[in-house]
Amino acid sequence: MTQTQGTGNTLVRSTWASGSLYFFAKATGRTTAGDILSIGTGGVGLGQRIDFTNVNISSSNTDGGFLKAGTSSSRVVEDTADMKFISIYVDNGATSGDNRAMYLREYITGTGGGGEAARIFTDVEDVRGGTAHGAHISLKFGTTGSITGLGVASRNTLHLPSQAFTGLGGTYAATQPEIWSDGAATDPVGMTELSLIRCVLGGNASGIADVDDDAFLVVLDGGTTGSGNIVAASTTESNYSLSARCKLNGVTCYLMFASAAG
Repeated sequence: MTQTQGTGNTLVRSTWASGSLYFFAKATGRTTAGDILSIGTGGVGLGQRIDFTNVNISSSNTDGGFLKAGTSSSRVVEDTADMKFISIYVDNGATSGDNRAMYLREYITGTGGGGEAARIFTDVEDVRGGTAHGAHISLKFGTTGSITGLGVASRNTLHLPSQAFTGLGGTYAATQPEIWSDGAATDPVGMTELSLIRCVLGGNASGIADVDDDAFLVVLDGGTTGSGNIVAASTTESNYSLSARCKLNGVTCYLMFASAAG
């Protein structure tokens, strides 16, 4: 057993037990609350949080400034079915506040710079896979669970500052569905179906029928119907000169668009 002086004058001891090396706070002892770090054949266990606040980041480590696992050419590989490479389950019983399992925020401070707080990418390589998603985000309720406010599975908010953007340019949107063609040979002709936006009523057949009775395809809140607004009254039939192909409940149909307001 060894003893060292730790940060903030905390005495740390170490011991070997049950095939693992344990580091623990002397004052607390070898308990769940006292363990700081354990290293063994089963992995590395931490009894305290990991704080990267003062980590030294090398400018050459653009592939992972302070956290990294593999690269595109040297990956972390495990081919077992139903594998979760990162698995985090948390529980918050607070009765107020905005409580989050994960919070990521990037500050872009360089003129001309850009990026994302998160880039999530699934790559189906040269195989014929089954079901694949770039990201799957869900909001679920218990048997008697409900909310009194807003409940959405995914919320995309574009914050516009209190300024006039006169002459600044730029293309802005709260959401951008995109189909990217990788090359000149891209041709979806053999696909069963392809769309920019896919809306599905899924789950139990009886539940689907009830939802189908009550749900809206699109809801726009916050605005008013009026000339020059997003929604304006339209009574001129000759203006309807454009259509967009849609599919409603398996039937191909066309959504009409007017070439002018009114």
